Amino acid sequence: MAPRDPPRSPLAVFLRAHSAEILEAWERAERRRAPGEQSPGYIALRAELPSIFARLAERLEAAVAAAAAPPGGDEPDAWGGVESVSVEFPEPLLGFRVLDKLRDGFELEDVAAHYSVLRRCVLRMLERTGTQPSWVEMTILHEVLDQVIIDPATRSAALRERALGALDRVSAEGMGNVHIDRLLRRLVEVLVESARSVDWAVMLLLEGEVLRIRAGIGVDEALWGLRAYRLAEGFVGRVVRERRPVALRSAAPDPLATDAGGGAAGPESGAQSERPSDALHALYGVPMLSEGRLVGVTVVSSRRVAEFSEGDRLLFKKAAERAAALATQAQLREQLAAERGRFEAAIQRLPVGVVVAEGASGAIALNNRRFAEIVRGPEETPSHAPLRTLLSETDDDQRARWLLHRALHGGETVSRDEMEFIRADGERRLGSFSVAPVRDADGRITAAVMTLEDVTELRKAERARQLLLEASALMAEPLDHDGTIEQVVRLGGERFADLCALDLDDGGGAPRLVASARLPEARALLPRLLKHPPLLLGDAASLAEATARREATLIPLVTDPWLQRIARGPEHLSALRELGARSAILVPLVARGRRLGLLSLWTVDRELRQDDTGVAAELGRFASLAIESARLHGEAARSR
Repeated sequence: MAPRDPPRSPLAVFLRAHSAEILEAWERAERRRAPGEQSPGYIALRAELPSIFARLAERLEAAVAAAAAPPGGDEPDAWGGVESVSVEFPEPLLGFRVLDKLRDGFELEDVAAHYSVLRRCVLRMLERTGTQPSWVEMTILHEVLDQVIIDPATRSAALRERALGALDRVSAEGMGNVHIDRLLRRLVEVLVESARSVDWAVMLLLEGEVLRIRAGIGVDEALWGLRAYRLAEGFVGRVVRERRPVALRSAAPDPLATDAGGGAAGPESGAQSERPSDALHALYGVPMLSEGRLVGVTVVSSRRVAEFSEGDRLLFKKAAERAAALATQAQLREQLAAERGRFEAAIQRLPVGVVVAEGASGAIALNNRRFAEIVRGPEETPSHAPLRTLLSETDDDQRARWLLHRALHGGETVSRDEMEFIRADGERRLGSFSVAPVRDADGRITAAVMTLEDVTELRKAERARQLLLEASALMAEPLDHDGTIEQVVRLGGERFADLCALDLDDGGGAPRLVASARLPEARALLPRLLKHPPLLLGDAASLAEATARREATLIPLVTDPWLQRIARGPEHLSALRELGARSAILVPLVARGRRLGLLSLWTVDRELRQDDTGVAAELGRFASLAIESARLHGEAARSR
């Protein structure tokens, strides 16, 4: 038996024979429905329809052949293959090039309207020719037309979602310290990449009473800074006045499109308004508003479409919203930076140290130069340094950090709490600390401010004055000359230095040594030091020089070689070494040209300075007066 020819699809035959007539009827109907210039999307669809009809005819013949020969030789089932019809066209019937064109100024509603008209043209032509397709063929026909609508809608939605995602990413970048011009440029790039019909786009920000381009694509960048657009003129003036999106369907002949859509050039630009381009069609402007306040204007234009699609306009609005938010954030950052700059400049001029700690960690957000000088010495500490780099790990410095902790976490205010701290160069200083919490509008503690005054010299001067007052008072007490001498030495060793020794030269009598110490370790060494001849009798050059000059001499750093020169023997040297003296002052005592002795003051845990020699010299003067008074009193007693 000869094989039968495969069954023909009446609808396929119909499409191949009448596709040209169908397209002509469709074009006539479209011109009646939407007179005027056709969009690029319509033109793309018209060019692609013959190919769609050819592919549809092939699929129809394949479907009819499959339905005529059911598997297993069974009789054809009128309902067989219903489930498989919808998967006959898994790939897009329109190429991606055409889908991209469909997005360019082509509403999805227009796509549906175009194919609704096309569907009617096909059905009417079927009726006129008397063609009677099967239900399978009609199902495939309708699903193909539906798919042609679904494909651009799906692709457009996916591209729009990616565009909105890109806008979100740019907004996230704005949370960092990124320059506003760079962010606006990224937004403009998203617009041009996502809305393919856009030929140029600009974002203008408000600067006083004018708008300036801060980002753009398709516009001469060299003119950005030169052009200033007044708020009341041109296309942007209308957008500003109406505070809503403004669209021009055909902008070329419209006077609002002058100066590339920007309005008249500002007086400071020195530029004349440009003639509108004859090719300029769609123009769309969106005000950039932040809580009702104008921040700027976004303007986009196209030379290819007469009007932007609803989806593109939605994208422009979203981009303008993002741009307004980013510009507002940038302005706030600039204001905060300016205020912070003024605040920093103010605290830098303060004579006291200031430090601001933020957050639960207490990390330093700001400190002035004076604070750095106090806690670091001559070196300047950079701002934003953690507090541990400003204060040492000693117990006293831990107390200073504890003050900040109490203010940050307990809300306590501390005023003028004096405590010692060790400066970065190792010197022990006395500071007056004040701390107060900083609260926000809701009463939450957000920071703490500490002020620090270095009162070391002030307290030192007060102690020296009090010391000399007490020494002067001793001289006014009833005559007990030996007791007065011992009291002066005690003041020097316990109130001024850590150890004070007085070598007495009684003029013919046996020289003797009087000493007093503040530290227990130094007091324990006194018996060993008193066993040796006085330092006055030593031949050390420094002692001889001090005695000869009759001036107080500062030994800022006591070294072991120097101790070896003044020591009166190994045991004496061992005791001096155990003392661990850091500095010393030698004061020769004289009266009426006669040498009376040598007063030496020693410190263990601090360095003596040149200004300390004045206090030491005064103590020496009081000691000289006491010694001389004792000598005169003795001579008077012997003469009686």
